[in-house]
Amino acid sequence: MRKVILDETDLVKTTPLLRGKIGLKLARIVLKLLAIDRVNKEYAKSAHLEGYEFTASFLKGVGVSYEIVHEDRLQHLPEGAFITVSNHPYGGLDGLIMVDMMARRRQDYKYMVNSILMMVKTMSCNFIGVKPSTSKNVSSPENMQGLKLTLQHIREGHPMGFFPAGAVSNFNKTNRLRVTDRDWQPTVIRLIQASQVPVIPIYVHGKNSWFFNFLGRIHWQLRSMRMPYEIFNKRGKVIKVTVGEIIPWEVQKQYKKTEDLAAFLKAKTYALKNS
Repeated sequence: MRKVILDETDLVKTTPLLRGKIGLKLARIVLKLLAIDRVNKEYAKSAHLEGYEFTASFLKGVGVSYEIVHEDRLQHLPEGAFITVSNHPYGGLDGLIMVDMMARRRQDYKYMVNSILMMVKTMSCNFIGVKPSTSKNVSSPENMQGLKLTLQHIREGHPMGFFPAGAVSNFNKTNRLRVTDRDWQPTVIRLIQASQVPVIPIYVHGKNSWFFNFLGRIHWQLRSMRMPYEIFNKRGKVIKVTVGEIIPWEVQKQYKKTEDLAAFLKAKTYALKNS
């Protein structure tokens, strides 16, 4: 198993400006500036592990833990397929926490993640990758394959998890001091409608730093570059995760329109904030 997530040779392949001896040196500087070298260091310590054994080791290494509110609800998970939906406040740590929490109870649990997290090869047994959703790439071959694999996984009787926003939380459009998910994406909600299985809403408390979200106002790529730092500035933090009650398909199917079901599931999830 590869012992790094991203190294200087990976940067050189994607950025022509970094080619050559000088470019390689610049790539190494970039890795340090973005704290990717620190992520690689922690990753290497746990790279021999997979699934929730990896997440447990990695989270311990970066000094982050979590507590579950209504943990008893996880003792009565549906048999066969079900879906979890969650808000997306951290953009990386929350995905690791969700797998750590759910896969230790159902090892066949998978999570839909963007192609960046798919670089974490030790998590390939619990991840199905797609590119961040935009109007241009939603129908790309990579995304269509990811959606097909996801639906197949569910129809074969396995649980699946989603961040329906498809992007990390950011400043709210109407209240710029509040950080929330954007509208939950129709592609994911339609997939939930097609699955016709129970849904469990899960709320992850907290948010990334003010500076991280400020960078998102300038450009989403600047915010993405800051992501590794957001792992390490939470050292010593206990992240609270609240598990909601199961929403049966019989309740979901009352919402015929995709946007109505999206609003319902998002509201159910955010209602857990005060738990």
